[in-house]
Amino acid sequence: MTIVFKHFDADTGLLGEDDVLPQLARWQREGQRTALVTLVGVDGGAPRQPGAQMAVAEDGSFVGYLSGGCLEAAVAHEAQAAIRAGVNRNVRYGKGSPYFDIKLPCGSGLDLYFDQRVGAAQVQELLRHRAARRMCTLRTSLVDGTSIVIPAASQGPLPRSRRENEHFDRHYSPPLRLLLLGSGPLLNAIAVLAQVSGLETAVWSPDEETRNESGGRGISAFDGAAALQSSIKALDFASAAVLVFHDHEAEPEILARALETECFYLGVLGNHAVHRQRLETLQHRGLTANVRARLRAPVGSIPGAKSKATLAAGVLAEILAEAKAANLVS
Repeated sequence: MTIVFKHFDADTGLLGEDDVLPQLARWQREGQRTALVTLVGVDGGAPRQPGAQMAVAEDGSFVGYLSGGCLEAAVAHEAQAAIRAGVNRNVRYGKGSPYFDIKLPCGSGLDLYFDQRVGAAQVQELLRHRAARRMCTLRTSLVDGTSIVIPAASQGPLPRSRRENEHFDRHYSPPLRLLLLGSGPLLNAIAVLAQVSGLETAVWSPDEETRNESGGRGISAFDGAAALQSSIKALDFASAAVLVFHDHEAEPEILARALETECFYLGVLGNHAVHRQRLETLQHRGLTANVRARLRAPVGSIPGAKSKATLAAGVLAEILAEAKAANLVS
């Protein structure tokens, strides 16, 4: 059985605002000329790190962001000029820039590379790798403007995008994935926040009411042994999983399987006493201390959280913090 992790695009998910490739591909299919703008250098502090991107169409439409809002309109205008000229360009904004009328409140200098040569075939290749949950790199020469797509030799951890001599390596990971297992209102509250944030999400639950609520929000929901096995097998280095069981006797077998995966986050509902008993059970099953230490429990980053809102927000914040530490989000 194949489990579908429902993807929420830039129209519904905040994380989608960092993912400019789908919209870039749509513009290219429509026949518009485009530019991919990449932050390739930062002199000082900045709200975005190297590798942040915008995509711009020849009509001035754009997606993505490179600052806190003070730069994007100027970048879109510059990208249109690069598209019309048919020439890639490096442009410095802020400190040391010839554009003295464009001020950056942070006082830094940002080096942007405007690439109007990146083609539909390369964009589609990047999207195919990401759809297949494979890391890949777009390596662009900052001298002659040529680019190549390089599949990763291994999967995870994701290196930071950076400049290497005269080329820039922009690394792409698969979209964040979240598997929720269990039942009840808290599970669905976490699912709602994951949906708004843009994580690819799926729910496995033996409870029909839980599945119906998730399914009614457009979130994939499943039950049964085959679906459980398939969903856990789908967890990779860009995936998180959270167990929300009130009957903790259901957990050990699921946790043992999930701990065999490379998921970057594995959280479990329950207080400290419940977790101590859980760890003892897993130890008796032969799981080592290092493996058991991967579990996050009590789950969530808000101490003493009791309501659905605070518990769910704390869980999602903890997941995104771990994802950032793994360089999976910026």
